[in-house]
Amino acid sequence: MGMESTSPALSAIAIATRFNRLLLLRGPRALWSEALPWLMDVCHADGVSLVYFNAGYLRVREGQIPPDVMPHLAEWEDQWTPDMQHHGLPLHSRLAVIQERTTPSGRRLFHFPLIAEGRPLGTLTFIYLHPERGEYARHPVVQAVVRSVTSLAYLQDALQYSQERLEQVSLFYQIGQNLASSLDLNQVLRDTIELTMVILDAEAATLFLLDEERQELVFAIPTGEKGEELKELRIAVGEGIAGWVVQTGQSELVNDVQNDPRFLRQVDSQTGFTTRNLLCVPLQYQGRIIGALETINKRSATGFTQEDLQWLTTLATQAAIAIENARLYESLRQERDRIIAVQEDVRHRLARALHDGPAQDLARLILDIDYARKLLEKRPEALPEVLDEMESIARRANRTVRQFLFELRPIILETRGLVAALQAYVDQWQSSEDIRCSLEVEDFPSDLDTAAAGTLFGIIQEAFNNMRKHAQAKNAWVRLRRSGDMLEVEIEDDGVGFDVASVLESYEERNSFGLLNMREQAELLEGQLIVHSPSPRLERGTQILVRVPYQRVRRKPSTE
Repeated sequence: MGMESTSPALSAIAIATRFNRLLLLRGPRALWSEALPWLMDVCHADGVSLVYFNAGYLRVREGQIPPDVMPHLAEWEDQWTPDMQHHGLPLHSRLAVIQERTTPSGRRLFHFPLIAEGRPLGTLTFIYLHPERGEYARHPVVQAVVRSVTSLAYLQDALQYSQERLEQVSLFYQIGQNLASSLDLNQVLRDTIELTMVILDAEAATLFLLDEERQELVFAIPTGEKGEELKELRIAVGEGIAGWVVQTGQSELVNDVQNDPRFLRQVDSQTGFTTRNLLCVPLQYQGRIIGALETINKRSATGFTQEDLQWLTTLATQAAIAIENARLYESLRQERDRIIAVQEDVRHRLARALHDGPAQDLARLILDIDYARKLLEKRPEALPEVLDEMESIARRANRTVRQFLFELRPIILETRGLVAALQAYVDQWQSSEDIRCSLEVEDFPSDLDTAAAGTLFGIIQEAFNNMRKHAQAKNAWVRLRRSGDMLEVEIEDDGVGFDVASVLESYEERNSFGLLNMREQAELLEGQLIVHSPSPRLERGTQILVRVPYQRVRRKPSTE
């Protein structure tokens, strides 16, 4: 009697109908749960056992499987492990062909290898309590059906994987949009923490930012009841798992932190939180590590997985970009506020100077003109003396106004360069102040970029303004020189000096930005500003040294 006549499940219509149903299912568990009873019917088997590990690990047993069969079944199935997918399955291996065995009690087992596109996916075993029925498993149609179901499972796995990846890409896009939607640094940090916890189904998350100057990790947006205490806690680079991640630049997955020697128990002790497992990845921007992102206590009992680590790594990449963008915006906003404050400071100083100088002289001239008019009528012989005084006042006002104009934008700086502009500035200074000043130039190049020369000139102006107001100096020196690849500008005086640290600390309180402005102007030229008070050479007064790279301030050759 043929197989077709005794097994309605093997008819062409039945097979097509069954495969149409299987095509509608998603996921290996749903597919095999539907397929196994049908395959048992096709093979007239009493029981079936499946081990499938292409997408996760799945073990399913259906029907009758007597205890005496279990040892034989385990011996075979234990040879099939997920490692096979990494190492492959040689074609000559006995595992690559259908195996038959008979137990001492007469049970027959047929082991089908599940292979698709050369990849081992698992094994399927049919158990026969009645040995004569085992011949059904040998039928070519049965074997073809098993191969087809295996191929269908493999293709569905690939489809599901592609759909999951597509969903991941869509989710990452949404995450990127969310993180990029705000330029508020604290908001970006909070969003990163919340997204990390939701995506990875974790109890907590922590974001550390690196203090590069002190080489310490700072808790950014700490959460929980003890969050305020964590704000004060700093972790040295290399300390704890997060410190190790930042130090090495390597991600870390630890599902048993209590037995990890790197684990820092201080945080748990301080917060009362119990850490069971964690993932930690570095935050990197353009190859530079700026911190670490850590997620703690996976809610699943199995702990974190390599896929979780890949998710967190991708999230950290987008978070690092968003953090740096927010930092840049914050820096620009602070710079804008500082520039506005400096402009206001300059405006007030100019207003005071005009009020105390030219405005007073002009008021005096108006009074003297009225007095001269009266003298012309009553005592004309006294008029020359009054006119001489009026001329002196007018000349003084004119000189003061010209000095203001020169300090705001010396035309000579653009036409003849920095050295000539400084010489004119020193000459004007000496004619209007009680401080002797000299300019010393040693191997100083003349091919400076106009904007860079203007910045250096502004630093010197600021130094002289501070000297006028505070130094009580009798002598001042401006020295320009070249030292290797660096240009040096030195301003020195023999005045009373000042406490540098104290002045820097009290800038905000005094609403004065002179020294800070000079330092930032030097940094714009990729240089540095060094202040000594007292001056090392004079042992009194102040020395200000500006060092900038020559190539940074050198005039670029014309491309025309």
